[in-house]
Amino acid sequence: MTETLARWVKAFGHFWWDFLVGDTPELFVAMLVLVGIAFGLRHDRVAAIVLLPLLAIVALLGSAWRGRVRERKQQPVEEG
Repeated sequence: MTETLARWVKAFGHFWWDFLVGDTPELFVAMLVLVGIAFGLRHDRVAAIVLLPLLAIVALLGSAWRGRVRERKQQPVEEG
């Protein structure tokens, strides 16, 4: 019984890790930072309206850039 419960908890944790983090942990961290900033700016609506979309765009562009760098490093070098 305990072994089954442990396996179930491990599978449940693995599912949530894969669902939330997946292949791009930097986007997960960026999302946590954005939620924290949104919480901090809850009393300053104008700053939140301007700052949060800009930070989201920066996070997405940074993730895309990081993915391209990773892709370039994984490609074999062609000789010829």
